[in-house]
Amino acid sequence: MDKIDTISLYDGSVTKIKYSYSDNAPVDKLVIYVNGSGQNTYDNKRKNPKGGFFNYHDFFRNEFLSRNVAYCSYNTRGVDIGDSEPLFVTVDEDEYKKYKPLNSVRDIESIVRHLTKLPEFNNAKIFLLGWSEGTIVAPHVALRKNVRVDALLLAGYCNENMKNALIWQLSGNSSYVSLRKHFDKDKKGYISKNDYDTADPKIKADLLGNQPFEKIDSNSDGRIDISDFAALQKPYLDSLLDAISRNDDEWLKTNYINPKVKLTTGWFNEHFSLAPTKSILPQLDLPIHIFQGVDDAACPLKYAEDIRDDFLKRGKTNLTVNIFADHNHDLNFFEWLLQGTIPIGIKCIFDTVDAM
Repeated sequence: MDKIDTISLYDGSVTKIKYSYSDNAPVDKLVIYVNGSGQNTYDNKRKNPKGGFFNYHDFFRNEFLSRNVAYCSYNTRGVDIGDSEPLFVTVDEDEYKKYKPLNSVRDIESIVRHLTKLPEFNNAKIFLLGWSEGTIVAPHVALRKNVRVDALLLAGYCNENMKNALIWQLSGNSSYVSLRKHFDKDKKGYISKNDYDTADPKIKADLLGNQPFEKIDSNSDGRIDISDFAALQKPYLDSLLDAISRNDDEWLKTNYINPKVKLTTGWFNEHFSLAPTKSILPQLDLPIHIFQGVDDAACPLKYAEDIRDDFLKRGKTNLTVNIFADHNHDLNFFEWLLQGTIPIGIKCIFDTVDAM
C-alpha cells in the first residue's frame, strides 16, 4: 500500500512524504531514505537510458516491500513533483533557500514523528538510510535523540566536513578515481602514455574528449596523475570557494560543476560550519552500517576505512563497514536499472535490514 501525506515541518513549512507498507502482515521495520544533495522528490523520476522514464525510489520501495519492510521517501524543502526534464521538479525558490543541513535534520525528525504516530508503525524499528549528503544528516538525527532511530545505514559515506570533501573532489582526486579503472588497470597510481594510447578510443572520447596525452599531462612529467587534474581544476575550485564566501548564488546557478545539482551558498556555508561526521559517529551507540564502493569518486574509500579504524581503536563494536570492489558512489544502481540485477552492494543493504 502506498500513501502520500503532506506534513508540517518544525517552522511551519510543509513537505510531502510517500510511504509504502504491506497490509498483509504487521510492519516491524521502516526504512526512511535520507536524501543526497539537491532537488529531490519522493519519486526522483528520471530519464531511462533504455527509453522512457523511471522512478529511482520505486526500485528500493518494491524490493523492501517484497521483504515486508516499509519504506518512506520525501520531497526536499521547497521541492515538489514536476513535469519537466531532467529532474521533474517544481521549486519554490524562497522555500528552497531554507534547504540547509540543520533544517534537513529537523525535517527528518518531523517525518519520523509523523510516521511513528501512525498505527501502522507503532511497533516498527526505524532505520535511516542516508546516501551521500544523507550520511551527514542522518547521524545528526541520531545524535540529537529527539526521535527514535534504531539503526543507521550509510551509503556513499562522507566522513569529513563538506568543505573538506569538496576540496578533495576538486583537487584531482574525483577525476582520477573515475578514470583509473579505465586507464590505470595495473593500479600503479598514474596513467602512462602507453596506458593512454592503448585505451579504448570510445572511453577516451567519452571521458576525456580525445585530448592529447600531453595536454592532460599539465606538468609534463610523462604521466597523468592526481596532480595534473588538481592543476587543471584549481582555478575553478578557487572561484567556487570565493563565490560561496561571497554568498553569490547567481554564480552558482551558472557555474556549479554539476548543473543537475542545484545548491545555494547558504547550503554550502552551513555545511562548512558543521563538525565532520567522523566526530559524530563515535558518540553513537546504535548499530551503524556503512556501504562503500571502492570506485566512489565523491566520497573516497579512505573515509570508510578511517572511521572503521577509529572505532577499532576506541574499542567500539557498533559499526560494520562493507566495502565493494568495482562499485561507485551509487553502488552501481544503473546496473540494476539497465540489467535488472541488484548490485552486490545494494543487495547488502537489503540483507542487512533483513538481519536486524
